[in-house]
Amino acid sequence: MIGHSKVTLEELPYIPTMLNNPSIRGLVFGSSRAVFFLIVSSALAGAQTVPSDRPSQAAGPAGLAQPAGSLGTAAEKPAEPPTEAELLIDAAVGKLRELKSVAADLEQNVEMLSQKFSLKGRYLKAPDHRVYLRLAVSGLPESTGTMLQICDGETLWDYQQVLENQRYVKTSIKPILERLNSPDLDPRIRDRATVEMGFAGPEALLVGLRRVIKFEQKETGALDGRKVLILRGTWANRQGLVLPNNQPVPPTGALPFYVPSDATLYLGADDSWPYKLVMIGRPPTDLIDTRMRGADNRVSGSKRLLEKPNPSRIELVYTNVKLNPTIKLDEFAFTAPPQAQVEDTTEMLVKSLDAAIEREKNLKRSEAAKKDGDVLEKSISVPGQPAETPAKP
Repeated sequence: MIGHSKVTLEELPYIPTMLNNPSIRGLVFGSSRAVFFLIVSSALAGAQTVPSDRPSQAAGPAGLAQPAGSLGTAAEKPAEPPTEAELLIDAAVGKLRELKSVAADLEQNVEMLSQKFSLKGRYLKAPDHRVYLRLAVSGLPESTGTMLQICDGETLWDYQQVLENQRYVKTSIKPILERLNSPDLDPRIRDRATVEMGFAGPEALLVGLRRVIKFEQKETGALDGRKVLILRGTWANRQGLVLPNNQPVPPTGALPFYVPSDATLYLGADDSWPYKLVMIGRPPTDLIDTRMRGADNRVSGSKRLLEKPNPSRIELVYTNVKLNPTIKLDEFAFTAPPQAQVEDTTEMLVKSLDAAIEREKNLKRSEAAKKDGDVLEKSISVPGQPAETPAKP
């Protein structure tokens, strides 16, 4: 997730909304294990609440956090039935998961708090967990860089280059997949790990959107000559959103202008591919006073210097999309240079998943014991009192 070490499977506890240059660098390159929507989907995944009837638990070894939060309790409102637009998204998730291979170009443009930058790249997917994602960031002063995530079905490589710094990380996926397929692994951890390791595709974006955006409008239209379904919604779940001072966003009222609260999703009418996503903030109702203040805290300058800031805008666009194409296997080949210092995260991830599996087993045993109660498997024989011996005359 955004801002976390890429060798952990932690949930992002909040969505950072203040973006200065250093934090943007961390936002973009802090975790290449997030599925390739580095701003949007990771932020959404961090904001989501995971349905659970269990209390939150502390993080386990190697930073593998247990899902926190509890929904569906008596204090919570019952879940609303999905809208027609949301049913379309659910159906699209199913269709995307069935794709065997994908080739697409992508571009993401971000405007937030006077910062503008873009991510451009290429995404490939093929059977047997072969993935390729290359992204380059531009538009940030003194913050150029490239990220490559590539897996040939055996080894997952993460390469990051920020300015002059380079980092190579590899993971052997066979032992990881064995544990992800364990029936004793919490499904929520399995899904999160699958996304963070890059094995999930655009369906992860749609799942994240469904969890935090309430889509209530739909219409048909066209995008670049293609028939699309245009779905619109607004932010429904504010949990995880914080203000620049790290205070939580108020539960009611208008969201700050820098929070992209309105979403428009363009799904292919025939193939359900998310060709475009636009998320924008709402214009502020008040002007921001940018005038200088003196030692006595009095402002100086005309009121004409008051500014109305631009709301945030995040736009993700896919082009040259090919579904189920034939992709050469050498597209997924990668070798680190001989002089490169390579980190191997396999053992750490294996230990984290083993710990999560063991916790789940212990939890199941505990729940089974509570369900059975204190009933004994068989009765216990209690010897009777010995007969009294008659007294001698």
